[in-house]
Amino acid sequence: SVVLLDTFVSILSLKLSEPAYGASIAKLEYKLVAGEHGLVIRVKGFNHKILQFIIDHLSDFSFTPAVFEMIKEELKKTYFHMLIKSQVLAK
Repeated sequence: SVVLLDTFVSILSLKLSEPAYGASIAKLEYKLVAGEHGLVIRVKGFNHKILQFIIDHLSDFSFTPAVFEMIKEELKKTYFHMLIKSQVLAK
């Protein structure tokens, strides 16, 4: 379930990155995190529009197989690099 949530957050972040560029210029920031109990949405410079933007993308979530493969390979590399560190592996 952790890997699925990481995959979901990575794909959603990728999909939001281009359309959310205008929000970053307006000093509205957000961060999606795969938390211990599920998806965590952190918003800085709160405006209801940025939250509505994220919710709209959540409700209409879709992706192509090519995007999935790209994210899958990125996460495999990330996990490998994390797990070769003994202190992370011990956790």
